[in-house]
Amino acid sequence: MSLDKAALLALFAPQIIDRDVPGVGTVRLRELSAPEVSDLREACKTEAQKADFGFHLVIASVVDDTGTPTFTAADLPALRASAQSRIGELVSAVMTVNGFSVREDAAKN
Repeated sequence: MSLDKAALLALFAPQIIDRDVPGVGTVRLRELSAPEVSDLREACKTEAQKADFGFHLVIASVVDDTGTPTFTAADLPALRASAQSRIGELVSAVMTVNGFSVREDAAKN
C-alpha cells in the first residue's frame, strides 16, 4: 500500500532529533527545511563565509528542550574559537541530521 499525500508530507516535515555527539553528550537538533538550507548556502558564497557554513548550521539547528535555538549569530566568534575535536563532532552531527554527507562536503572544499 502506498502512502497518501498527507502521510508523505508528515514524513517529510522537519523533526527535532536527540543525537549523542562524541565528546559533547546528547544534543537536540532541529532538521532544517529546504528553504532554510538554501538561505544558508546563499549567505555563504565567499571562501571565508564557506568556512563558517558548519557553524551556521549549528546556530540554526541546535535547540533546547522547547525547540528554541540555543545559539544566535552573536555566538559565531565563540563557536569559531571552540576546540576542533568537540565542535567538529557537533558540526558533523548537524550536517548528518540535515542530509549532508560530511565526506562529500569535505571533498567539495
